[in-house]
Amino acid sequence: MNKKLLAAAVTAAIASPLAAQAGTLMTANTDLTLSGGVTGAYSYNSDTGRDKFIVDDALIDIASEAKTGGMGVDLGIGTLTGNSLAGASNLGVIGGNVDTNGDTAAAGTKVQYGYVTVKPSDALAVDAGLIATNVGYEVVPSYANGNILRGMVWNAQPTYYTGARATYTMGGMSMYAEANKGPGWAIGGSSSFGGVDVSASYYSVVNANTILDIIASSKMGGVDFAVNFDYLSKAKATKVAGTDDTAYGLALYATVPMSGNFSLPMRLEYVNDGTSNLYGLQYTNASSVLEKNSAVTFTVTPTYNFSSSTFVRAELAYVSTSKKDGTLVDDKGVATDSNIVVSAQGGVLF
Repeated sequence: MNKKLLAAAVTAAIASPLAAQAGTLMTANTDLTLSGGVTGAYSYNSDTGRDKFIVDDALIDIASEAKTGGMGVDLGIGTLTGNSLAGASNLGVIGGNVDTNGDTAAAGTKVQYGYVTVKPSDALAVDAGLIATNVGYEVVPSYANGNILRGMVWNAQPTYYTGARATYTMGGMSMYAEANKGPGWAIGGSSSFGGVDVSASYYSVVNANTILDIIASSKMGGVDFAVNFDYLSKAKATKVAGTDDTAYGLALYATVPMSGNFSLPMRLEYVNDGTSNLYGLQYTNASSVLEKNSAVTFTVTPTYNFSSSTFVRAELAYVSTSKKDGTLVDDKGVATDSNIVVSAQGGVLF
């Protein structure tokens, strides 16, 4: 999956014994690498007093490496649900994540992503097809994240879309530019500074939203840390008089190694939506006056690895909004400003 800093993201988000396994397949014309995973989960949501069984992921990734002067391919086939903490209505709903250009985390068993890579030189690679975004720290497959449910910051980011991306690497620095469905475009780059991996992207779609995305990750004292900051802005065509045009979100990640095969991934988020509704938190009070709204989430996901390719994990997630905005409703149908989601998941990687 051609996603910026994906390897770093997976390493930081989950313990190293959970790293994806891969095997090779000899075909008539090229060598292919197979990887992927299958996960299943159970979630209970205090917001509506309901529970749900979810098949989060059932994905096969088929790839061939693009060598200098040649071509490669990456193809993901299967099902991805993309469940997140962004509102109770998204719990267990396939395609919970909606990108800024109108795509969703694809529902059903289908090609989730697939693109061809052309590599004319050691420094330059060009991807074209249904590509994975370079925006954001978390990724759609839950087995590649430290937490079962993706965060609210992730939920406002794009996922997969059709387009073409050129990436140029020089002296430890990588830069990219892309044109994508929408029509839209994105630019960005990544590098390392003193043991900290840093990346920045700017993503824009005509008559939709723009995202300035900054990610930093590192490892200190055996603990993996990462931070993801997003600044969202409305396009001129989508601005609404009397409402904010911008919003921002900040997500902090830490994975603490425990004894034996245990690890403890954690995520803390703050999302300030103002009155923009860019994060889906727009609130109107009883006097029909629009008020600013924000949210805080905390997620902890103790994980046990039976082996390098099998795991189980539990999760406790807490969501709190500054207003009882109707996004969260208790089991009696009354608006509330907090929500707890308890989940359990098992997975097999291959």
